[in-house]
Amino acid sequence: MTTLNNEISPADAGIDPARLARLNAHFERYVDDGRLPGFHFVVARHGKVAHQHRYGMRDLESALPVEADTIYRIYSMTKPITSIALMMLVEEGKLQLNDPVSKFIPSFGDSRVWRGGSVVKPFTEP
Repeated sequence: MTTLNNEISPADAGIDPARLARLNAHFERYVDDGRLPGFHFVVARHGKVAHQHRYGMRDLESALPVEADTIYRIYSMTKPITSIALMMLVEEGKLQLNDPVSKFIPSFGDSRVWRGGSVVKPFTEP
């Protein structure tokens, strides 16, 4: 499993270390108040990790602390994360919302039961 190392200092990334300390304290309160068992967050700028902080427990029953390689259940969070990534690609001009899906997944273009569709409006019925 990959673990992240800080690649640049917060100051070199243009991030105020005092703001990061407030962010740390904010999420620590969630753990201390019992609203979260634990967390690990990463702050990156321009693709470089500038700060990370972990706190709390990955397993409350066993009292195991959050580690750099703790695996979290994110359930349906992949949908909004994928949506954000897609819109970032739109902003960068790397795709248009009306592009055919087959432009990115060529095998969809040869499908005999698939009628086309776009990134925004895929056809989901046969």
